[in-house]
Amino acid sequence: MVRVQGTTTPGRPLHLWAIGTFGGLWNAMGVVSFMLTQMRVEAVMSRFPPQQRAYFESFPLWVVAFWALGVFGGVVGCLLLLLKNRLAFHLLLASAIGTLVFNLGGLFLLGGMEVMRETGGLGFTVFPIIFAAILAYYAWAMSKKGVLSQE
Repeated sequence: MVRVQGTTTPGRPLHLWAIGTFGGLWNAMGVVSFMLTQMRVEAVMSRFPPQQRAYFESFPLWVVAFWALGVFGGVVGCLLLLLKNRLAFHLLLASAIGTLVFNLGGLFLLGGMEVMRETGGLGFTVFPIIFAAILAYYAWAMSKKGVLSQE
């Protein structure tokens, strides 16, 4: 606890640094993946099996928008988490929703289940949803404990 002019605010716990940093790096990798895929960088796209590449290249705008919300919201949310800003929860919640809609929408509405199952990439759609939900929950819990402020 830090005491400033008669007020008491919780310090920055070590786990906040660990989770905020790891979450930020994870989402930064998502941003890189998003950018390289959207720019259709051949060195990256050529590594996907043909049906997976076609699937990624067929995403409609709404899927791309939710993907961007998921990864960019995650990066900014984790940065705000490290800054102990209570808006981290809101951005990480938006990121979790974006990740959920992007992944499940792609799997169930765009035929991604069959493509990802055939190419062994199904785990790559489930783990980001779980991780994004954990980050949002963590930010909510830190906000309830008073670790995150209005700054």
